[in-house]
Amino acid sequence: MAPEGDDPSREAWREYARRQRSFRLGRGLSQERLASLLPYSESAVGHVERLVRKPTGDYTRAVERALGLDGQLMELVPVIQGQTMAPKWFREWPRVETSAHTIRTWEPMLIPGLLQTEGYATRVFLGEPGATDEETRQAVRFRMHRQSVFSRARPPLYSALIDESVLRRPVGGKEVMRAQLAKILDVLRPPYVTVRIVPLAAGLTTGCLGAFEVATLMDGGADHAYLESAEEGRVTCRAETVQALIVRWEILSSIAYPVDQSRETIREVMASYG
Repeated sequence: MAPEGDDPSREAWREYARRQRSFRLGRGLSQERLASLLPYSESAVGHVERLVRKPTGDYTRAVERALGLDGQLMELVPVIQGQTMAPKWFREWPRVETSAHTIRTWEPMLIPGLLQTEGYATRVFLGEPGATDEETRQAVRFRMHRQSVFSRARPPLYSALIDESVLRRPVGGKEVMRAQLAKILDVLRPPYVTVRIVPLAAGLTTGCLGAFEVATLMDGGADHAYLESAEEGRVTCRAETVQALIVRWEILSSIAYPVDQSRETIREVMASYG
């Protein structure tokens, strides 16, 4: 039966159904014709589009292969299946990420989610009060799946500013941190992915007020921003808020190390974890 009430998967399920139908029709396929390309029946295709049956990961992978997609449906599956610890106010942001042409990130406390390793992310989620092992596993799977935006045919330009203290905070211990910093060095591919470090010597900065991200969308839609704090956060496209965050990001950018110096700083801190 269709989702009802406050089911947190409802919006994602409806969006999935809308996207599947749109991509299917865009390729001139009926439900019957799409089903002929899948190991699933026409009724299975119809049930998903009519919100009768939730799509599974296996079903979604088959549909994406048939339609030539690149994660546009799969990124919704963890939310539909309830496989995320993300609070309600955050659930819109992964959809913004998949539509983004450019993402600018500032992080004063942790490695940004799109750059985290599985080991690092696990320690972050286990730090949530009351988090169970199963909730943590689901949240980590969702976070790792979000990183598939970098595997798209046209990935977003991603520019992260990270406070130097984040590199020196031993989340999960030395082995986890070595692997985490190694991953950053591996994915650092200017101009597509840049990571720059704001040095401790900069002292108190405008970034100490909290983490945030700003996304510019591919379709020319309004820029979106995600603001984070210890207990709550929000996603907004309010122009005044987004512009204020862009200004803040530019100020932080002006005091950050260049990419090459940031790379050397990451290597030095990585070596300190022995």
